[in-house]
This record gives sequence, C-alpha cells and structure tokens, in this order.
Amino acid sequence: MSAHAACSPSSAAMWMACPASVTLTKDMTRPSSKYAKEGTAAHSVAEMTLKGDIFLPDKVTVEGDEYVVSRGMCRALNPYVTYVQSLMGPDNDVFLEQRIGVPYTNGMVWGTLDCGVHTAKGALHVVDLKFGKGVTVDPFGPQLRFYALGLAEMLSMNLNSRTTSVTLTICQPRVDGPPIRSHTTQLWYLRDWLSDKVGPALDRIEAGDTTENAGAHCRWCVRKTECKAFANKHQTHAASAFDDGDLF
Repeated sequence: MSAHAACSPSSAAMWMACPASVTLTKDMTRPSSKYAKEGTAAHSVAEMTLKGDIFLPDKVTVEGDEYVVSRGMCRALNPYVTYVQSLMGPDNDVFLEQRIGVPYTNGMVWGTLDCGVHTAKGALHVVDLKFGKGVTVDPFGPQLRFYALGLAEMLSMNLNSRTTSVTLTICQPRVDGPPIRSHTTQLWYLRDWLSDKVGPALDRIEAGDTTENAGAHCRWCVRKTECKAFANKHQTHAASAFDDGDLF
C-alpha cells in the first residue's frame, strides 16, 4: 500500500460526492491540523491502555509536536476504553489499530481501524474513536461501513452473508450527547452498498472525472479555494442573504 489512500474511509463523504476532490488533488499536500494530531495522540494512549500498559508516558509526540497525557485526556478516553473492554471476551478476536483494505476497490480504499471484534458467535463489531469536539458523527456513515467490510475481508468472511450481524459504534466523548452511539446492520447490506453506491464513485475517479460538486464535505477539501463549484455555492448563499424579494 502507498503512504496515503487515494480514497480514504474518513473522507468518503467527500470523494463519493465530488470526483475532483481526488482527481484534481493528487499533487497537493494535506497537512495535519493540531486537532488531528491531538486525536492521533489520544488514539495512542487508548491503544496503550487497552494493551495493558500500566505506566503511561507523560507526553506523546506526533509529527514533531508534543501532547501532554493529562488526567483530562484519560477521563475523556474512559468511555471508549470501557466499551472496547466490554467486547474483549475470552473467545472473541480483537484487533486494535489494524490496517485494513476494502475489497473490490482496486486498492484505492484502505485505512486504520481503531477497534474491530469478531465474536465467537460470528458477529462483527467496529468501534471508532473520535476525540475531537467538532461535528457529531453518525455511526452508520461510510467510514465505519468501509472498516466493517475491510475487517470481514481480512477474516475471509462471506460478504454476502445474510446472517452476519455488524454493529458500528462511534465513541465521541467530547461532544454533547451520549458518548457511545451504535447502529446494527447486516454484512450483505454493506456489500450491496459497496457495489451500488461506492463502485460507481470509484469508477468516476479512476476514469479521471474532474466534476466539482459543492456541499458540506467541502470543509475538508484542500482545493476549495480554487474550486468553482464551491465559489458559486457561496456566492449564491451571499446573494440570498441580501435578497429583499419582489419589490413591485
């Protein structure tokens, strides 16, 4: 695998809607924000805790920046750690910070799964930690669907199974509302979604489609300042703010 996925699970809402977010950004750098780095540090601490490290470091360094492992960070991570520990039964297979590739995507979609569990009864659990204070994330969004499909592929499971239950869980401890949110679906449903929705989006990108489509996903795009669709959307929004309607 290359250093970065052409189409990452975390940015799926963007590239599935806008081919140009990939085809016109191949040579553009994607710098990590301080919030992303803090999240990476928190993930490292959570992984160490779940693997039984008794003594945590005072600081974690991410891309040259140091982040203090404070009591506040550990308290915020507690819901995630506690939830994952509840899934760590003696007969369950547990995978932490596992690199996975999504099947039927020609190697374009892959990422790192925070926690994946294959229970003794054959069910799958995918748990994703969101340490930021930003937008509340839907557990049934595309990112966790991709992780579930990648986990199933890694375990050589039948993706068309009508009996395999998949529980997708977001742990987002620093936003308003419950820190743990889950959605349960079936593996066959995710396989159909991969074929019907994801496949056509990847085909457009592989064909070099440069179509720009503006939307909420633009906030994450590295080329929004030069995107005509983004500019037009905001010009229209600005114009509507001054629209007094019919004056005659």
